[in-house]
Amino acid sequence: MADVPAPTENLRVPAQTRVPADAVRDVRVGRQGLYDARRSLMAYEVLFHSGSTGAKHPGDRATSQVIATTFGTFGVDRIAGSRPVFIGFTRAFLTGIIPIPVEPAGVVVEIPATMMVDAELLAGVEQLREDGYRIALCEYGGQPEASVLLDLVDYVKIEVPAHNGFQLAELAARVTERGRELIASGIDDEATLARAVELGFALFQGSWLEKPTVLQRRTLSPTQLVCVRLLGDLADPDLDIIRLEPAIGSDPGLALRLLRTANSAASGASRQIASLRQALVIIGPRRLRSWIVLILLEGPSTASPADGLWKVLARACACRVLAPAALADLAFTVGLLSGAADVLGASPQTVAEAAGVTKEVKDALVSGLGGAGTALSAVLAHELDDDAGVLASGLAPYDVSHAYLESLSESLRLVEEITGVAGD
Repeated sequence: MADVPAPTENLRVPAQTRVPADAVRDVRVGRQGLYDARRSLMAYEVLFHSGSTGAKHPGDRATSQVIATTFGTFGVDRIAGSRPVFIGFTRAFLTGIIPIPVEPAGVVVEIPATMMVDAELLAGVEQLREDGYRIALCEYGGQPEASVLLDLVDYVKIEVPAHNGFQLAELAARVTERGRELIASGIDDEATLARAVELGFALFQGSWLEKPTVLQRRTLSPTQLVCVRLLGDLADPDLDIIRLEPAIGSDPGLALRLLRTANSAASGASRQIASLRQALVIIGPRRLRSWIVLILLEGPSTASPADGLWKVLARACACRVLAPAALADLAFTVGLLSGAADVLGASPQTVAEAAGVTKEVKDALVSGLGGAGTALSAVLAHELDDDAGVLASGLAPYDVSHAYLESLSESLRLVEEITGVAGD
């Protein structure tokens, strides 16, 4: 079990919470636009990015990183706005072995034409269609084994420069006869674009239209320890998902990811989210389980909630105790986001905008407004040993100190419970 201070020690925590360097990381995602014949931007393809190039990498882990970065770190609305997002998936995702954690709205699932086609893959693709996902067959060059997918997909992508005139025309005719929409890749000059337009292609992608770009953002790594524990809890079919809020709140990286997911246009949510609890209800157990599996696939993070992140949870719990009962959930989320901002070295304004929370949450976090904002101001002052600041919030220093002591005890108990279960 990780060493943590006793509940009666170190009650005042510096506002700048320290966590291991690998708990905070810069993540990148590549993006390239798809255009119509009038050169209007219609969609984006997102690409795995590692290092200085935007190349795609095969493998379930790379795919998991693309999905997690697109939907959990940036938010699909920030990457693509209201436009569809094309994402390449591996066989494990396509056959349902690994669940796809994002809703079908706004997502186009890409299948490489080089993938082995068998009964398992066909059944998986049919299920994805029934679930509402749109499908794109990519790198199609007339492969007989891939041609059986033509009746199951919505788009077919062909690399135009890879085929001579007669072969390209034949491929295009074969696809349009099936009623599928043609996408031309490799559009690196105006002549290639004109050739593809003449053959009936509808969407176009290439360096002449737009070169791949890379988006970067600093984020918190969700801890593997918490995710393993949550995955075990989610195996209970009778679980009340609200019971998971404290454990998820102990991991700001995971909490931020779920807030962004619930607020994403692709999640199906029709309003902004005011609390982590509300986000959990919207996401639901099945989608949450998919996210946990995805995070575990991303690879290990050595960061542990005992390595400083428990302090963020103590702040959130104290805000919940001190706020009016009707604002308890909102205040917990405000405290959580405040701690996450400290860990990330970002402004509360930046974190609030990234999480996509309501104006009430943002005002409480950034300006200390409302009952939740008052609670946060008092807790922050208490952490700095600033009794005058606590009094300025309108709350009594004794009440704030007592609430913080209880919250610190709760956060330490939760960390011990998580680390203890994981070590069994």
